[in-house]
Amino acid sequence: MKKLTLLLLIAISCGIYTGARAQVNVTSVSAKNDADNFYKMMKEAFPLSFNDPASPRFVFFNKDKNFVFGVGGFVQVQGIYDFNGVPNDNYFETNSIALKGHQSGGRYGIDVGQSRLFFKLVGDTEVGRLVTYMEMEFEGSQNAPILRQAFIKFRGFTIGKTWSTFCDISAGPATIDEEGPTSEVALRQPQIRYTRDFNEHWQASLALEYVEPSYTEGEFTDYIHQRIPDIPLNVRYSFKNGSHLQAGAVLRNMYYKDEIKDKDQIVTGWGASLSGIWQFSESTSFCFQGVCGKGISNYIQDISGIGLDLVPSATAEGKLKASCAWGAYGGFSHKWNEELSSNIMYSYARVEERFGMPTTSYKYAQYAAANLFWDFSEYGSCGIEYVFGRRNDFNKDYGNASRINTMIQYRF
Repeated sequence: MKKLTLLLLIAISCGIYTGARAQVNVTSVSAKNDADNFYKMMKEAFPLSFNDPASPRFVFFNKDKNFVFGVGGFVQVQGIYDFNGVPNDNYFETNSIALKGHQSGGRYGIDVGQSRLFFKLVGDTEVGRLVTYMEMEFEGSQNAPILRQAFIKFRGFTIGKTWSTFCDISAGPATIDEEGPTSEVALRQPQIRYTRDFNEHWQASLALEYVEPSYTEGEFTDYIHQRIPDIPLNVRYSFKNGSHLQAGAVLRNMYYKDEIKDKDQIVTGWGASLSGIWQFSESTSFCFQGVCGKGISNYIQDISGIGLDLVPSATAEGKLKASCAWGAYGGFSHKWNEELSSNIMYSYARVEERFGMPTTSYKYAQYAAANLFWDFSEYGSCGIEYVFGRRNDFNKDYGNASRINTMIQYRF
């Protein structure tokens, strides 16, 4: 935290010094006061998801008004009450629901870990528009900052860490719970991506992404470094009314060590998705996503990082197999007026084969949520939400959990 404070002081000092030498100006911007298009420039390439920070309240700009720099974010205080034990205050992870007979009962919590801070530069260079972005969230030990995103966007290329190209994060429902639907494809990865806009409707992206697979080692297998990046792509069609459809795919090649044969092995995984938003009217919309594949558990929200990309074979020692997983969600959003909006959603995620995993391993989970948000000012919001989850294992054991989330957020 001391290092972060020092960096901010240096940045402010540099800004003051530069302002004296190069006539750098500061102004307040908003959606209602955007005579110089600074608010529009600050929103370029971001935000994508409901939880992404929007335009900062104050920006620095040069004399020609072709470069704009902003420091922004929000402070968010979240209160929760758990009726059954889900250990994380910010993430309602159905894979962590305790099974029936082993639940710890109710508890409450208050957290500020979802608060964000970002730095963003947007400018017109001699060879095109440049966007640089860095974002931190305070979910580390003792609320230490953790880097969420850091990328450069230039002439169709996006280089750095940001949402995976296999995601359609703009089709995700609005939730106070940062985890969101169990089946949502929502992860950030270092990558090199190229995006091509063919016309006002069609867009396509192709990327190379760095990711370490999450797999369960068998008795005669070992983890080794990966050698080939994941290759995701998507194609999107945008309608004039704000609706869109997106089809995505990803190809993976995952390495492990077969200790019986003393040989490095490779398993190919694949995934496909279809997602979008349909705008029924200015006030009502429907969002959805379906995803399926083999060896792509790390991309599916609820089973990411729990060792299910590859699992031990039930019939051959020293061999790992890619498990099949799929999921889907759907949600409705409605704006009651300029200040009030609400969302309801349901999600399902499932692992098809157990292979050599124990019968107590995850089989499927369900997630449902309903919420109400109130924008009490242009920069301030609050909300309340009810979340329900159910986890089932292969041996038919299960556990239910539910939570009430509350939130107040102020953006700067």
